[in-house]
Amino acid sequence: MKSLVCSFTTLCVIGNFLPAKGQELKEIRPNFVWFMAEDVSKHYLSLYNDGSYGAVTPNLEKLATEGIIFNNAYSNAPVSSAARTTLITGCYATRLGCSYHRRMEEVPLPKGVNMFPAYLRKAGYYTFNASKTDYNCILDETAWDVVGGKLCEWHNRPNKKKPFFLVRTNVLTHESNLLFPKSRLRETRTNNLPDNVFVHPYHPNTELFRYTYATFYDCIQDSDKELGKLMRMLEENGELDNTFIFYFGDNGGALPGTKGYTTEGGIQVPLVVYVPARWRDKIPLKIGTKVDGFVSFVDFGPTLLHLAGVDARQEMDGIPFLGTDISLKQLNERNEVYGYGDRFGELYAFNRTLRQGKFKYSRNFLSYHPKSLYSNYRYKQAAFCEWRELYEAGKLNAVQSRFFEPQKAEELYDLSIDPYETCNLADSPAYDSILKGLRKLLKSKMIGEHDLGLFPECEWLYYGKQSPTEFGLNSWTSIKKYSDIADLELGSFEEAETILRKVLNSTDPVERYWGVTVCAAFGDKASSLYDELDKLLNDSRGYVRSRAVIAMIRSQSRSVNVEDIMKQALLLSKSSAESLLILNDMTYLHDVLSYNFILRPTELLQSSNEIRNRLEYLNN
Repeated sequence: MKSLVCSFTTLCVIGNFLPAKGQELKEIRPNFVWFMAEDVSKHYLSLYNDGSYGAVTPNLEKLATEGIIFNNAYSNAPVSSAARTTLITGCYATRLGCSYHRRMEEVPLPKGVNMFPAYLRKAGYYTFNASKTDYNCILDETAWDVVGGKLCEWHNRPNKKKPFFLVRTNVLTHESNLLFPKSRLRETRTNNLPDNVFVHPYHPNTELFRYTYATFYDCIQDSDKELGKLMRMLEENGELDNTFIFYFGDNGGALPGTKGYTTEGGIQVPLVVYVPARWRDKIPLKIGTKVDGFVSFVDFGPTLLHLAGVDARQEMDGIPFLGTDISLKQLNERNEVYGYGDRFGELYAFNRTLRQGKFKYSRNFLSYHPKSLYSNYRYKQAAFCEWRELYEAGKLNAVQSRFFEPQKAEELYDLSIDPYETCNLADSPAYDSILKGLRKLLKSKMIGEHDLGLFPECEWLYYGKQSPTEFGLNSWTSIKKYSDIADLELGSFEEAETILRKVLNSTDPVERYWGVTVCAAFGDKASSLYDELDKLLNDSRGYVRSRAVIAMIRSQSRSVNVEDIMKQALLLSKSSAESLLILNDMTYLHDVLSYNFILRPTELLQSSNEIRNRLEYLNN
């Protein structure tokens, strides 16, 4: 990573947009507008589907004819707060302790690191956010002149010669717009005809799903109208010819199984960049170019700083993708992108992805979990509930059913022929070398980035919330060790048994946690570790006890007094994050293994919105 950062710093220093002596700032530096459409993956746009299906967006398409289309743009994280933190810092949220949606506790940025708009402000830019922050770290007070305000807030900047940076979040496409009752099918017509939508192969092709798709197409088109309004305002104010406009989704979504999940539908977003007339002869890309190289949210901040001729901090992970010195050839050589999913509301997940060229590798660290594990907000969507009901009734095909079944520890897809990730190649001998190569690369990436996901959230919060990045840096040895234990699942139980026996007796609670998690994944193969697992039912850490319950049940070692042990684990918990992790295990036991729980609030020492959602669900 260091070599990339150094090359980025060099680019910033030699950027051709630095003002010459005596030139006015407004004459040399462009304005920037980010138009973020919430919860939109590229798969729902006609622009990205050769006009054959998807929402038709005339204003975005006009923007594309005067700009650059990026075919492979990624939000890194599949949900807003984690993705936005990545976006605003230019850093991978996994090393900042900011990849959990939403934060249980506020954490600071690393020393010496600001949100990137602060560097623009220092260089003379007027920065304003209209009007959503939603970051998982403490807000940088130096980043924005204004948070809130109107769409045309640039009118109010004290010095009209100042260049500006506007972030506009458009909520018309947000997932909440799809939380309607099933009765709406008969009450409200959509502008897009439900029979004309393209239903993705992992969804059932039902009347409700077609209607939900059509409704989402309508939402995207409503959002497009605001984009058109913004473009007209810039033109009428004489700013359009000097303003780069970035249109993109803040993460994927918003149909069931996309937002919040590290599928392509959850992390691949549309990105169109309008290049203003004044700068077209300076950017070595032809207007209308389609870029196939990969860019992601860590790159967006460094790109703006580079275009503005502003030096950036070496701590940023991203690399600029536009500038006078960046060619189409260089862009199309960018062929790797990293994705991550952790807690999503009250639902704990732990997934990491790496795409290299046409292949995408996914590592699911809680493989015995189905992706469908209950999450309060997700199941407010009628289509989500219908999907589950059809699965329970046995009315789905294998591809549509997979969301409700245990995950594979590893997934491998050839996206050139399988863009919806329907055919997992991980078990195919023909792809073994590709699988192992990507596995090694992803593991190296996680360890190199000091990925805090290898700690239970409650552990790194307890010991490292004052400086998560420094905690991760100092925990490099532990992170590698936990990664090695988690990867025991990828081999045979016979190869893993001796190491697991040692790990289950470790003095390190996180080692024990990963040991029981791997045992849970092995299921009945781990029955020979009965004595070690039985001992962990009385572990000093509540989250180890609760995971040991799952391992014991799945290994079919013996019957377990599930309710009593889980309640005791909750009473041991030292934080809301630990209680929530235990409640997540209880949700698995309920949803997958049919255990029932009755919990009183007095049986928990902590509380949060996420905990209340879990209690309400488990008690009902």
